[in-house]
Amino acid sequence: MVKLGQALALILSGVVLKVVGFDAGVTTQTVETMTNLRIADIVIPASTAALAILMMWNYDITEEKAHQIKEKLIERRGDI
Repeated sequence: MVKLGQALALILSGVVLKVVGFDAGVTTQTVETMTNLRIADIVIPASTAALAILMMWNYDITEEKAHQIKEKLIERRGDI
């Protein structure tokens, strides 16, 4: 599963570089490319963080429910 995640990260980073106009063959990138890279560097982490917050906000678990789950796990596999 880790290798799949790494492969996906490599593919997506390549896509982002292509979309922003990055050219590995030049020594200096254009101002537009640098601006697009900065925007991507802000938007992508912010949007994934917002998605994670939204998912956790809607995650329905209480402390009591967590203790019940822990007790069931201990019953199944024993106390570690």
